[in-house]
Amino acid sequence: MDERNALGRANSAQAEKIARLEAQEENLSNELALSLEGFEDLSVEHHVLQAEAATLRRASAGLSKKLRVQSKKLLFAEQDLTEVRSEVSRLASTYTTLMADLEAEVSSGQIEIEQLREGIRVSVSDDIIFASGSAELDPVGRQVLEKVSHELLSLEYSIEVQGHTDDRGLKSTLVDRFPSNWELAAARASRVVRLMQEKGIPGERLRVVSLASYEPLVPNDSSENRARNRRIEIRLKPTQGAPAADSRAAKGN
Repeated sequence: MDERNALGRANSAQAEKIARLEAQEENLSNELALSLEGFEDLSVEHHVLQAEAATLRRASAGLSKKLRVQSKKLLFAEQDLTEVRSEVSRLASTYTTLMADLEAEVSSGQIEIEQLREGIRVSVSDDIIFASGSAELDPVGRQVLEKVSHELLSLEYSIEVQGHTDDRGLKSTLVDRFPSNWELAAARASRVVRLMQEKGIPGERLRVVSLASYEPLVPNDSSENRARNRRIEIRLKPTQGAPAADSRAAKGN
């Protein structure tokens, strides 16, 4: 009986021990399951962070490239600005020189000189440089244009000579030679260009433009205004390759 009782107690102890081990196993299983779930969450988070890091790296690379491009653009813009400022300064110096050298002609009203954003305008009345009813230069006009040509000879500008008329039809003395104001304005501008070339200005720097009556300075409503509109305009513009100051700005008149 003692042995049986001892065996019973031993069996009970073993059963309790087995129960405790099973409980521990269950706890460990639960902890393992929780750990596995945590690992899966961490793994997902890790992949998300990796994807975000890759996106940030691509964004950083894109921003770096954009920054390099913007830096180059800024450098070019600064260079352009320096060149434009230099051209503006050169135009201002040229304008001052022309005004000083042609002071007598400007004071007498024979010539008007104006600095524009894209160059310089020298305007001479047709009544001064052309004989009445003709596209040939008169002596006074020739003398004025020879002096202007001398001043322009050393300047590195392209020269556009524009012919302008008033809005009236041609005189009877001109009708036989010129069908309209277009041809008259072109002939007079061409005559000025030929004189400039005779005085040494290279032909590749010269241009002839006929605008007839379509760019008047003032309304054609009086004889005085019509006389102002009958003119030759000499436009000095930066040569090709030099920055116009400013070609991006609105055209001056």
